[in-house]
Amino acid sequence: MNLKIRNLADDRLPMPHVQRLSLSGTSADEVQQWVANLPMLNVGDTAKQLYTTLQELAAIDLPSTTRLELMELLRPAIYSIIESLSKHYINQNLAINQRAGQIAALAHELRAYSAMIYHNIALSTATQYLNQHFSLFAILKKKAMLKLIGQATHRGLAELFYLLSNARTLHLSDYTGMWLGLHELYTLAQRLDLRAFAQMDKQQTYGKKITVEQMYLRSIFLSACHTNKLRQAEIKKISQLSEFWTDLVHISPAQSDHDLLWVDTKVDAPPMYTKQLQGKNADIFHIDVHDLLDHFQNLNGKTPKLLHPDEDAGLSTSLKLHLLEILNPPKERASERQLHDGTLTMGLGFISTHYQLAGQCSFEELIEIPALLSGCSFKVMTHESDLYDAPMLREEAHHHALDNYFASHQINIINSSDTGYCLHWIGTPPSMLRTGELISLIKPDDSGWRLGLIRWVQEDRPSDPQFGIEILSEHGIACGARVIMDDGNSSDYMRTLLIPNKQSQNQSTLLTPTRVFKVGHKISIRLGHDEFLAMLTRELVVTQSFSQFEFVLLPAERSNELISKMLTH
Repeated sequence: MNLKIRNLADDRLPMPHVQRLSLSGTSADEVQQWVANLPMLNVGDTAKQLYTTLQELAAIDLPSTTRLELMELLRPAIYSIIESLSKHYINQNLAINQRAGQIAALAHELRAYSAMIYHNIALSTATQYLNQHFSLFAILKKKAMLKLIGQATHRGLAELFYLLSNARTLHLSDYTGMWLGLHELYTLAQRLDLRAFAQMDKQQTYGKKITVEQMYLRSIFLSACHTNKLRQAEIKKISQLSEFWTDLVHISPAQSDHDLLWVDTKVDAPPMYTKQLQGKNADIFHIDVHDLLDHFQNLNGKTPKLLHPDEDAGLSTSLKLHLLEILNPPKERASERQLHDGTLTMGLGFISTHYQLAGQCSFEELIEIPALLSGCSFKVMTHESDLYDAPMLREEAHHHALDNYFASHQINIINSSDTGYCLHWIGTPPSMLRTGELISLIKPDDSGWRLGLIRWVQEDRPSDPQFGIEILSEHGIACGARVIMDDGNSSDYMRTLLIPNKQSQNQSTLLTPTRVFKVGHKISIRLGHDEFLAMLTRELVVTQSFSQFEFVLLPAERSNELISKMLTH
């Protein structure tokens, strides 16, 4: 990412040196006409024109009322172009290429210049307001100035929130000066009693009328969401739904027993957990999320009360559990990290993990179904996308598509603990390197493959990301499973993994692709040519890519037979 964007939010507007806008006049009618004639289908050209106009609008000598009016006319076009630009760098590989990086930088500069202009309008008007003595006959002027400050503050906080959301979506560090800008606008609103100033914003997803304080709290909330553990679509969804959730977050200079976070408004930094607070000063605010925690607990219930239907349709089970987890005080680490100089071999994704644990044996050979080995038409689910897409790939394309998924990778170890690793991918990572993905890993001195989960990904450079791994099990057994329908029909066979329980083989668990298997499903587990009928009883873990279930065999008397088969693998 261009370093300029990192410092842009911290810069003050340059001294006025532009006499006019080069692409438009400076009246509202002229700017409105210019925006109406922009070639919106030519995204690159329009983005450059808007960028030039924002630069000039930041430098031209105009009254604050005029500058705000012109920004409001430009804003819909800016949002539309940023949305078009984002298609080139959102939902791409973790490490976007140089061209996509340049497009992302342009989009972020459009956002940063917008934030900077609104920020300057709010501060310059507030300076005039505080230095002016209003007579009894100037009450309307006083109200007009306060409204102007409130509007600019609200918009400035919105632009900085979206700048933060974009940075977190791309797993970038927060831009220098961004948090100071947020804190400065909020403390200004507090000083002028504008925290309750509310306005509609058509550029928000739901267009809810929210206050200046709620807009500030959207950034506070998002910063606490551990977004390095989420995928881009998940970050986007919680950013959108924060329109509703900040009603349930409270901020106060006074500390309470329910506070989870605190923020120092004189420091260019996001909020921190209350347990990290040392000392007190007048610039510290405390964040109470108790009501929001109650709401997230409600969302994880069987009959949740929704603030919006998208809370049900747009939030996966794993995302709901994540939101519940992040609003609880952080747990102490069970073991210390130790620096580690070495490498390990990793299989990335469900297919590769299954392949490695099967001794690099194909799924068809593993489950020993003659119809498959003879080339007869029989569908076997191969990859997560196959679970929802069209029929099985043709044979040649099928094998070609699987080559990348079967591959293993050499990964550098940064540090380790009893429960996992911090790893370093050298070079450009594949798209499968993402949070919630299942992996297999083996070190040179290990006797067999272990199972792990990618918990977080952090990247500040175009390549070479670091990521955290949690060990799920020291051992796993590759198998297949299918869902038995009530009418006696069954689904296609899918790759699954049995995890033996350390204490009791009778309590072994099953890893399955996500969104396919459900609690209460009757399933058939296939090990070689043997099949075991079972029922899924409890979901222990759910991520974006897989679920882990407890199960009982039907009949239960076959438990010893299954244990015997597992011991031979």
